[in-house]
Amino acid sequence: MHPIHWFTLPVLGIIAWEDLRARSIHWWWPPLVGIALAAHLAVAQPDHDLVAGIGYNLLFLVLQFGGALLLLAVRRGDWSNPVDRSIGSGDLLFCAALTTGFAPPNFVAFLLSGLLLCILWYLARTALRPRSTPTIPLAGLLALHLIVWLVAAPHLPMDPFTGWFTAAQP
Repeated sequence: MHPIHWFTLPVLGIIAWEDLRARSIHWWWPPLVGIALAAHLAVAQPDHDLVAGIGYNLLFLVLQFGGALLLLAVRRGDWSNPVDRSIGSGDLLFCAALTTGFAPPNFVAFLLSGLLLCILWYLARTALRPRSTPTIPLAGLLALHLIVWLVAAPHLPMDPFTGWFTAAQP
């Protein structure tokens, strides 16, 4: 495991705990995660154009959330601001911070698999507790998903962040 991950894991754990407990996170956690992930990517793949990768990842994120905004506008019949009503600003900030740590194809895979797990979590929670508040702790669940990726990374034949094939470490 990369040494920067020993810093990142507790921060992700705090984000998950805060979001699952209170449905909000402190604003300073996502930038710390973004800096740590960018540092790992810069060290793991020094010839990677970090700025271009972040740009592509942000573009994908804008398209993803733009589509969600369009869907909400069509369903509700108005163009109101969905932040803090349908999605929290902490969720947006955390997703933006994640763009710094992945090569673009890996970011797409991470985000889509994380969103799928969020949907499955929501469906399971709704089935088990039908009267619960209909909110999804997106940042918290994505933080847990990232913890799994960080812990699994040394044991995989391909780095899930850079996409480069590496020898699995015991």
